[in-house]
Amino acid sequence: MKTRSIVALCLLVAGAAALLVLQRRLVTAEITPRPLLYLVADTQREVERIPLELTRVSDKEEMQIGGELVRSYGLVPRQRTDPDAQRIAAYVWQVGQRLAANVKRKGIQYRFHYRDERNFVNAGALPGGQIVIGRGLLELLESEDELAAILGHEIAHVDERHCIERLQYEMTSRKIGMRGLYRLAQIGVILFQMGYSKEKEDEADRVGLSLAVQAGYSPAGAVEVMKRFDRLYGRPAQAATSPVEEILQMPLKSLGEYFRSHAPARERVATLEKEIQAQGYNVAQVQKPMGIRAVFIAEHAAELDRRGMFERAMVRYQEALKAEPEYAKAWEGLTRASWRAGDAAEAARAAAESLKRNTDSTESIGLLARAVAAENRKTAAKRFEEALASQPAKTDEAIYSRRVELAGLELTLDTTKALKDYRQILALGHSAAREADLRRRMAWWMYRGGMLPDAMKELEAARQRFPQAAGLELEMAWVLSDMGRQADALSRLQGGPGMGGVAVTPEDRERPRLGMETGVGGREAVTAVINWRTERRDQAKTAFQRAAEADPPWMVAKWVANNYSAEAAAVIAKLQAEETARRRLVELRAGRGPAGKQAPQ
Repeated sequence: MKTRSIVALCLLVAGAAALLVLQRRLVTAEITPRPLLYLVADTQREVERIPLELTRVSDKEEMQIGGELVRSYGLVPRQRTDPDAQRIAAYVWQVGQRLAANVKRKGIQYRFHYRDERNFVNAGALPGGQIVIGRGLLELLESEDELAAILGHEIAHVDERHCIERLQYEMTSRKIGMRGLYRLAQIGVILFQMGYSKEKEDEADRVGLSLAVQAGYSPAGAVEVMKRFDRLYGRPAQAATSPVEEILQMPLKSLGEYFRSHAPARERVATLEKEIQAQGYNVAQVQKPMGIRAVFIAEHAAELDRRGMFERAMVRYQEALKAEPEYAKAWEGLTRASWRAGDAAEAARAAAESLKRNTDSTESIGLLARAVAAENRKTAAKRFEEALASQPAKTDEAIYSRRVELAGLELTLDTTKALKDYRQILALGHSAAREADLRRRMAWWMYRGGMLPDAMKELEAARQRFPQAAGLELEMAWVLSDMGRQADALSRLQGGPGMGGVAVTPEDRERPRLGMETGVGGREAVTAVINWRTERRDQAKTAFQRAAEADPPWMVAKWVANNYSAEAAAVIAKLQAEETARRRLVELRAGRGPAGKQAPQ
């Protein structure tokens, strides 16, 4: 035993020396303690058995130590701007504080830190009540009781002094005094990830389970989450067979990090079940739903939407709304995915629901107008007004967007009145950016209604008022191409620094998709249409291939018909047929049938 301990200490010292040498070298790459992390993890159990005499650290001192370690990790988050991240962090904090109310060490003030990173599939505790959990791990949980089990386990490591004792072992074995504590904090990540002995892991499971039960949670949550982890992590690794699987497996790829610092899930299930039986806990108690699960489901849906799997995205958004019917972001996402799928009826329904929860969403306002128009142009204006009647807008942007969209819907019913209403809106005085946006909205309705010269005038006026507006030149190219002015349309695509001449900015990509696409896909698509109309068919097919790869809706006939003129849609239908034939040929050459199956030999 003595020999093994000496070997363990030698390895620790050698690893620390290696880290010190690396830190002194002048290199530009980031130096991380990961190699040393695994070295310490392997020797930790031996080090813990060394009969060292430890001086008990006070709660106040321990919290000071924990605070320094948190800062050394960079765990103190910057000011969060994403509402969902703020909400998740607050939720984790609330559940954690509910558990911490039952700890033995009342002098410790617990802090719960949320890491908004999908590849952070872990949870851990630092001295002084600093608890950390990552987004990747949260995505794998299905109830609040499961979250309570995870957090309770980490709280127990603090409450039973496992964290501070482990730190003291490290300091004593390295002969680092209290004054050298903050030097040790420089490699504090080791303490977070290297794990505990089985005895301490079992104790943390038992104490954590007790904390969860005292806080009103079902003990079944702890067992179920460990069984799920065992299924997910214990099964052989398999490559994703579809983009959907690839998205859903992302957190699983990093689940091994959790088990580097925790006992195997199967062992923990046995410990937990034994403790539940011994204490007589009620495993039949109903578990609480995960209050933030809808956020993760909706983000999976958004990824499916970006990849062009619109119908699957719609299903996932509906799952998110089943979990949380009032989640405005999921309604907005369902509106967008439905519109891109060419399902105008579902887009109209979802947009109306979205506006009940966020009356000032200008994207939902625009998509509602376009969706009801796609269903029935004659009744669209009335339906639009009825949908918004009980949902008054609060911001000027939303108020004026609603009025312009209504004027656009009325163009084909009463052109004179619609234009009069529109001019009155413009006369009210607006910022340059808002006026340009309103003009572009009306230009789209004019373009769709065949009023091409009028549409061009509005776009020119928008450019004059707000020259830096992203995508204006591209929108002009669509109108000019329909007017038969292919050379002028092409010249619009050659005026900016972006690919093909059109400037593509971050704002351009983020602009709500209310009409003509202004991103890379839109640029390539209008280039394809211009080339097709000028008999340059090969160039047209190549450009359209790039458009469809950049933005999948270009292969959705209904989406094209709902967004572009009948003349442009007819050309795009031919390009879609060419692209479909090309893809089938590629599949056949790769030895697969049209559905992606192995072709018969």
